[in-house]
Amino acid sequence: MPGLQWEIANARAADRAVVESVHADFKRHVSFPDYFHSCINCGNCTAVCPAFRMADFSPRVVVQKVMHSKTEPELLFQMVDQYIWACFQCYSCWDVCPAGNNPGGLIAILKEAAVRHGLPSTQQTLQPYSRILYKIMTTGTQITPDMHTSKGLFRDWGPHKVELAEHLEEYRDAIPVETLAGVYDKSWQVDQRTMDELLVIEREAGVIDMVKSSNPDVGEIVAEEASQVELAPREGPA
Repeated sequence: MPGLQWEIANARAADRAVVESVHADFKRHVSFPDYFHSCINCGNCTAVCPAFRMADFSPRVVVQKVMHSKTEPELLFQMVDQYIWACFQCYSCWDVCPAGNNPGGLIAILKEAAVRHGLPSTQQTLQPYSRILYKIMTTGTQITPDMHTSKGLFRDWGPHKVELAEHLEEYRDAIPVETLAGVYDKSWQVDQRTMDELLVIEREAGVIDMVKSSNPDVGEIVAEEASQVELAPREGPA
């Protein structure tokens, strides 16, 4: 493959059926057409990537491999093995791509495929994060704009994110201290109803079964908790 110097010997030695299954799973994901368009190899994504500064990782490499995986599905499988787990999912790469690619989104799809297929390398990679996985599955997770390292626009936070980030300290100083009492600790509290609903969603959507394939211990614990949840309908407006 001209222009590609990445070693794929390990992927070529893997079970061909598994390689092709992961590739097919990735390509038919509903978000794939939105996340990948083309690549001009500009490197903007890698320039803003925090993982690139700390590990042998580049979102540009991910997009290039996705682009060439049509004829070499082993390229995807090689990344699924270990490479993609260096990504923080901050999506800074998405904001700066002139082609509109979302490398972070592509990686999220690959991670999902790796978990769904229960690959041994995925199990080994995720094992140290069992407690974090359990916490996320049972209480959910959240992030606020001031936790994000980039000053660029992160779409899911809306068009005013940049302005808010630049003047965040001024806004905080303008709010009476007593108004902020208890805000920070309450922002991490999750009521029981919300946790129960989260477990039901994960159970009905097949998320728990998917996690079982990569982390049986966490999957079984969460499955047991979900089996005990019986939700009564929420009361609507009178």
